Amino acid sequence: MRRYDEELLRTLHEYIIDYQKLNGSSPTYRKIANRFPTCFSSTSKVKNYLSVLSERGLIERAGDGSIKVDRRFRTEAVNAPLVGQVACGEPIEAYENIEGSFVLPAELYGRGELMLLKADGESMKNVGIDDGDYIVIRKQDTAEYGDMVLAIIGTGGTVKTFYPQENGTIILHPENEHYKDIIVEECLIQGVVVGCMKRYR
Repeated sequence: MRRYDEELLRTLHEYIIDYQKLNGSSPTYRKIANRFPTCFSSTSKVKNYLSVLSERGLIERAGDGSIKVDRRFRTEAVNAPLVGQVACGEPIEAYENIEGSFVLPAELYGRGELMLLKADGESMKNVGIDDGDYIVIRKQDTAEYGDMVLAIIGTGGTVKTFYPQENGTIILHPENEHYKDIIVEECLIQGVVVGCMKRYR
């Protein structure tokens, strides 16, 4: 009867759970072998250890042998195109140049039609949006008082906090004391900010 290293089984199981929590998916055999190069000299050894974990009911495996994601860590994913940059300062020319796409967890950013814009400027710094960050926008044409919105003014777009006034004007408020309010009679709402992906440099 083949003997297995109980400590390695425990470590492997913890790694799989942690990986699923972080990524919402399971590691491949190759990724496991690369993570523990001194323990797994081949993917066939990985497969053997996974079989033991499966027999003990610690993981589930699909028909092709891959590891199923624990239902506690499953999350619906939403595809969000990266459509250029938007001003976090004075309005700049509207974006609409698709540069790629990201798969985002709906648990964090919600459902609906999402898109990403790269922040240009520091006017929303006090709410954690810095120059170069990726702003997650849910597309919609309405907003509530106090929402952070993507607003189009003329041909330019900007992200600001939305404060419609009783006199019919709209204040687009920057969240940085070094910038002035933008006051307009009308603007086109194209979306509401639902998150920010930090870009560390």
